[in-house]
Amino acid sequence: MLKFIKYNTMIKKTTLCIIALFAMVLSISAQDSFKRHEVSIGYGFKPTSDWVDSFSDAWGGLAGLKSKNDTSFGSLSLTYNYRLTKMFGIGGVLSYSNRHKEWIDSDKGKQKMNYYTVMPRVKAEWLHGKIFTLYSSLAAGVTIYNDKFGSETESKVCFGWQVSPIGVEVGNCIAGFAELGIGQLGVCQLGVRCRF
Repeated sequence: MLKFIKYNTMIKKTTLCIIALFAMVLSISAQDSFKRHEVSIGYGFKPTSDWVDSFSDAWGGLAGLKSKNDTSFGSLSLTYNYRLTKMFGIGGVLSYSNRHKEWIDSDKGKQKMNYYTVMPRVKAEWLHGKIFTLYSSLAAGVTIYNDKFGSETESKVCFGWQVSPIGVEVGNCIAGFAELGIGQLGVCQLGVRCRF
């Protein structure tokens, strides 16, 4: 219980730092000539949490355990980016992913895993068109992993990250985006971005 309180306190402090950064950035950019703020919502396919769970399933299979009804949500994310220049920005990402399954040969039955991630992020735009932008991004932070297996519950904090070497945005103030990468946000992420 004490570990969970420490993890919860750490997430609250990280979230407060992101909110403070956001408030500071808003106050600085009142006289800007270009839109500096970006907020996006995205969905990612196959985050690294799915991969880790698949490897643990393989080890469970070697031990004679079998699972069924294995479902994964993917990764849902909310991102804020402040453009320091027209080509470079900093911000933060909040994401959630989960996985549920039933173990056939275990008295514990169902297992539910939830992943909550908070990461600072950098974004570099390297090709601009009229409504087309190519970019790369990098994020690193913490992931809180909650695992409920039968009546047992376990929580851990681990390293959360995302490397997206290529991303594309199509649009101006409102744009659709797609990113290819690897990490907690997924191998492929799709979403909508608003710039103001």
